[in-house]
Amino acid sequence: KKLMEQFGRKVAAEMEEFHINLWLAPGLNIHRNPLCGRNFEYYSEDPFIAGVMASDTVNGALEYGVYPMLKHFAFNDQEANSGWQLCTWVDEQTAREIYLKPFEMCVKNGKYCALMAANCQLGYMPAQACAPLLKDILRNEWGFRGWVITDWYSSKWYQDADRMIRNGADGMLASYD
Repeated sequence: KKLMEQFGRKVAAEMEEFHINLWLAPGLNIHRNPLCGRNFEYYSEDPFIAGVMASDTVNGALEYGVYPMLKHFAFNDQEANSGWQLCTWVDEQTAREIYLKPFEMCVKNGKYCALMAANCQLGYMPAQACAPLLKDILRNEWGFRGWVITDWYSSKWYQDADRMIRNGADGMLASYD
């Protein structure tokens, strides 16, 4: 725990040198597949370990005024074709006990943070515009009051800015047409 808090402080101190205050990290998805293109930035295959490590990293970074952005909320377990109808199907118990747990821990134990929505689909619904995920669970149930942005916004057919904002996102990670 102390090492992760120190890690957060070290990253934040370096960012301060470059006058950057938004850190697009930590990544909290679970090591589910060895071929996931983001495993290098995710902490663990264990949701509790990932949640503890991220909470301490966030708290360390916040000491320097850096605004950590938890990502990719949620179920982002594949990089290839992630923006082209990568549909993840999961039941509620598995979602809450494994995939949402590190995010929940960090939101509740971290002092304050932002969040980046994943660029995948939960069933047939884009995670970036999923009201049950962004509004019901994140904001209403967990009490999250931070900033939620989408992952890279590239004007794909399912990336509808109006629908994303109405369903819980606050903005897009890129300019849009």
